[in-house]
Amino acid sequence: MKKIFIIISSLILSCQSENKSVDEVIKSNNIDLIKLKRKEITNKQQEIYKKINLIDVKLNELENNSKNPIVSTVKIVEKSFKHYIELQGDVKSDKIISIYPEFSGIINKLYVKAGDNVNEGQVLATIDDGGLTQQLSQLKITYNLVKTTYERQERLWDQKIGSEIQYLESKSMFEAQSQAIEQLTKQLEKTIIKAPFSGIIDNVVVKKGEVVYPGRSNLMLLVNMEEMYIESKVPENYINSVTKGKEITIEAPILNISLKSKINLVSNYINPLNRTYRIEASIPENNYKIKPNLNVKIKVNDYTNKKAILILLNYINIDSNNDQYVYKIINKDGEDYASKTIIKTGRNNGDFIEVINGLNVNDEIVSEGARKLTNNSIVKIINN
Repeated sequence: MKKIFIIISSLILSCQSENKSVDEVIKSNNIDLIKLKRKEITNKQQEIYKKINLIDVKLNELENNSKNPIVSTVKIVEKSFKHYIELQGDVKSDKIISIYPEFSGIINKLYVKAGDNVNEGQVLATIDDGGLTQQLSQLKITYNLVKTTYERQERLWDQKIGSEIQYLESKSMFEAQSQAIEQLTKQLEKTIIKAPFSGIIDNVVVKKGEVVYPGRSNLMLLVNMEEMYIESKVPENYINSVTKGKEITIEAPILNISLKSKINLVSNYINPLNRTYRIEASIPENNYKIKPNLNVKIKVNDYTNKKAILILLNYINIDSNNDQYVYKIINKDGEDYASKTIIKTGRNNGDFIEVINGLNVNDEIVSEGARKLTNNSIVKIINN
């Protein structure tokens, strides 16, 4: 009975091992399950080794039956080639401000909350004016009397009636009262907090009833999400390649976004500390996913050749003279020869490299099997 139980347990563990990934098995902390998973992987590994050995035996058999090395080849064709310089950039905006009051007092009304869209000049909050409205009303009453007196004295003075001193006194009182009203009106305007530009209220710091002070109390953060740009620091060795008007690609991998733009500003100053200069590029469209201070990647197309000769980097060998070379196939008297051909290369994109001298369109070069070759050796070509 005990043996039957052990067999059933082993079968259950085996099923669990097959149905679970390595990570899941490790996280289970079940030592029997982990051992079983290891055995399962080891068995699969041994099966793969057997298959590789069978393939190696067949390859050796074929190569031994042929007196010539077996190679694979590719033909050279023209392709369009673009090379890019990759830079790091940050999303910036000149319209991100923390709004501070210009008047001391108690916040008596808040008209917005975080996330609200606001227009330029829209009222965001008001501060208790501490009785300035009543003072202004009193000043206006006095102003009306002084104005009437001044206008009457002015008419009399125009008719040469009355003394000049009476006219000048009434004029002086009128002007003083006008200036007092103007100054008090400006003070009252400071109790009304308005949006300096259109944007989104990102955060409201202040609360209704709080006392605020000029230059000390942060009320809220206003962000304009439509007038953002990319800023990047460019190494000085790209000064002839990364220039104003150059087309660029802006990539935000974390958002899976790619945008086309142009460099619209190139700084005339090179930072002596890091030998870089600053560039800016506008963001052509914004769906509110791209946000200020986001890190992005900038790709600048510094070189384009519509008729380039491109080969994979792993086709290239380097000899003792540090020369780059490939094996070019030359057919002579019905035999294929692998001729060592020195080449000159240009830019690469990580996988392909441009050959600027040594190869022509329709040339056939060795892509696999070059390690066994010597110059002008006869080869057997097998292509898939």
